Amino acid sequence: MPPTPDDALDAALSAGAALAARLAALSSLPDRAAQREALRQLPALLQAVGQAVAGLEAAVAAPPPQADDAAADLADRGQLDAACAALARQHPDAPLTLIAVDIDRLHQINDTWSRATGDAVLRAVADVLHAQSRPHDVLARLDGGRFVVALGGPVSTTRALLVAERLRAAIEARAWAPLGDGLRVSASLGVAARAPGESLDDALARAGDALRECKRGGRNQVRSRA
Repeated sequence: MPPTPDDALDAALSAGAALAARLAALSSLPDRAAQREALRQLPALLQAVGQAVAGLEAAVAAPPPQADDAAADLADRGQLDAACAALARQHPDAPLTLIAVDIDRLHQINDTWSRATGDAVLRAVADVLHAQSRPHDVLARLDGGRFVVALGGPVSTTRALLVAERLRAAIEARAWAPLGDGLRVSASLGVAARAPGESLDDALARAGDALRECKRGGRNQVRSRA
């Protein structure tokens, strides 16, 4: 993994401090021979400083990690559309059930801990969704901290709510402290079954409405919208 700007800065400061210490010690050496020997070591120290500064410049110039990379193995919106169309063809008589998942207070996590911590939270939530879902379910990430789980095959609303509650509980129960001292993560989940003839956009909007009801109701809960 490439060094972060902070790591590269620490390395540059350490190399510079080593060079400064050696220069400061020259005048205290007992004789000219010892001073000449110390001077012969300066090129290596200067090279180390140059390399550390170059590493710092590269780390600062590198683009920051993108949140989209946090769950790169999840479907995007276009892939979600195609997968949901395939599920509809496989189960023409069963409504497609969607679970919208939104990480609570993700912006606060980014502001309080760091953007890198927020990205790690995204990856961890994606891991939870994978672990708790079936092979024929479709997992997608739309934007920010929002995910969608499309349940493959016939699923009743009661069953979908139980699945959503299992996802919510698994996210809350994950050990978050290794990512940040005092960090706790929860999610709000909205459930909606696509009605006959309804577009995927409309079904997603209803799942989003249910999700927003969770936010207004205090977050970290599951609701459905018919």
